Amino acid sequence: MDAELSARFAAEVDWSKVVDPYTPWRHEPDLLERVWSPDPRTADDAHADLHVACCGDGSSVLPAAVEVLPFLVRAAGDPDVRVRPQILDTLAVLGRAGNAARPTAPGPKPGGWRPTAPAAWPAAWDRATDALLPVLADGDEAVRAGVAAVLAQATGRADDLVDRLRSRFEDEPEQPVAEQLVLSVGELAPHAVNRRAAAVAWLRQRMDDVGKGEEPDIDQDVDTWIAWTGQHGHDVRLSAVTALRRALPGRPDPAYARTTVDALIRPSPYDAARFGGHRSLYVTRAVDADARLDEDLPGRLALARELLRQDSAAHHESGLRIAAALMSRWRSAVPELLPDVAEFVDGPDESNRSFALRVLAMCGTVARPWADRAAAHLSEDDEPYEPARRHAVWMLSRAGDERCVEPLIDGLSSGRATGFSVSPPYLSTCDWEKSDLNYTEALRPFAVRAEALLGSLEARGGVPAAADRDRRSSIPQDATERARVRWRETGDPNEVVHSLLELTANSARKAYATPGGVKPLLLLAEIAATHPPVADEVAGRLEATARARVEGDCRFEAMTLLRALWELTRDGHRVAPALVELVRICPPGGAPPTIVEAVELLAEVAAADPTAATAVAPRVRHLLETDERPVRHDQWRAVLSDDALLAAVRTVVGAAQAAGA
Repeated sequence: MDAELSARFAAEVDWSKVVDPYTPWRHEPDLLERVWSPDPRTADDAHADLHVACCGDGSSVLPAAVEVLPFLVRAAGDPDVRVRPQILDTLAVLGRAGNAARPTAPGPKPGGWRPTAPAAWPAAWDRATDALLPVLADGDEAVRAGVAAVLAQATGRADDLVDRLRSRFEDEPEQPVAEQLVLSVGELAPHAVNRRAAAVAWLRQRMDDVGKGEEPDIDQDVDTWIAWTGQHGHDVRLSAVTALRRALPGRPDPAYARTTVDALIRPSPYDAARFGGHRSLYVTRAVDADARLDEDLPGRLALARELLRQDSAAHHESGLRIAAALMSRWRSAVPELLPDVAEFVDGPDESNRSFALRVLAMCGTVARPWADRAAAHLSEDDEPYEPARRHAVWMLSRAGDERCVEPLIDGLSSGRATGFSVSPPYLSTCDWEKSDLNYTEALRPFAVRAEALLGSLEARGGVPAAADRDRRSSIPQDATERARVRWRETGDPNEVVHSLLELTANSARKAYATPGGVKPLLLLAEIAATHPPVADEVAGRLEATARARVEGDCRFEAMTLLRALWELTRDGHRVAPALVELVRICPPGGAPPTIVEAVELLAEVAAADPTAATAVAPRVRHLLETDERPVRHDQWRAVLSDDALLAAVRTVVGAAQAAGA
């Protein structure tokens, strides 16, 4: 880096604006100098500091970005800079944040937040776009791809850039860069005015173009082979599908799935060479390509079946993973794909055997027809691959087959590592790469045979003894705990009721946080259960506060209060209306309460008070009729959660019907 450039850092940047947004730290001109450092770590650290100063967590354009943007662009085009791809990543983040902050972008909800950008940002970004255009021809392919990704965010220049990116595609020698160019055209096409139709037509051509085809035989025609090696005819069909979906949002096309199937089953020479011997790379590409088809269930079913019909383990693994994803999202996908998946339970590839068994377990009782095949994988003699054995056990448990009990008891009593945890997961979801296998859930359906064992599970899981819980809860820590201790000591609720009512007087205000959260109300509910004179007043406060928490999207407190209200009053007409509103705001998965726990409580209320179900059953009946599961998709516990949800909704609807609704 020359002295003139270093002097410009100090002269042209207002360093009072280049600050860390989360700390009082202010940067100096040496920050930019370190970007040009020949030491990769020094340069990388400097880039990281610049990234935070310019965009924080990536959600907004900060004032520092306007100051240093010209030098970031210059660094991106300077071969002496070691962190050019990282700088281009930051520029792409800034571009997205700047687009989100435009005045034409949708505004936030009342009380919400929206991305911001300095008033000088649009002009600065436009100048940066011009400066980056020559870098599309840089000698480093990672830099060329990065520039294409950045230019995709220059939506105000869409008409011009669509043509420039298409032109660069014709001269681009490297497949990954060509794929990014196609994706960038797809990003820009919706924003183009004069060139939108041309961009879409070009993308459709790319979707149908298989590139330069298979490599000709050099021994048969050397001239043809030489000509073939000099061609840049890239097969970018999968990228074109993604680009068209971005260019034409909300306009599904069956051709997307057909093209995806063809590109994965008959890959280009480049892809065949890239994935040959690298199974995981192919599987990742196939799974990602499937996910981009999104709501196209028929097309995705066809892709899964076609992959499962192929000969290689990589194809089979891809098909199995896609099948699992589809069955986790759509109820109708289970009968469509489960028989095909079950065929791999006895396959030659150990990891695919294990995965197939895991998918059968995911599907629960509908997998019972294949229980005998799973049971044939329980012993080490029959199944040498331990993960397959554990998933066979899990599958039998989920299917309700008692043949799982003996290996479960043996594994737990032996103390050896079996892949099963003692306790069930706290969250209602379990990502594909994780495991939710646990002894408690596996043995719960077989309590008659494992009752004593389940008792020991609580001890092994670290559940505190009752005496220890009482001891710890008896230590006064706040006003609520002091009131609890006083009530227990005196046995007189009047000693504490007045102070608790006073403490919770404003709890039903949506923005009000009662000291101690909901604990004072819960203690009041506990007292009211044995002290009828205050029961009506406490019930009214519980109901009002629960409704306020629902309005404030605080589902955790709302669920706790509604359960307390139900236990206190057993009045379904009082609880059910608020509870069905809670169902509306609960998420499909994650930390409880999710939609499942909320509907399960509603089912409990409906079963005990059927007349209360008549008004709320129409609000949840649609959950029975939808094909797409209303729970979190793409994870192992989707079917389990959905089955629980269906059972609860059927209870509510059945209670309403019994009551004459």
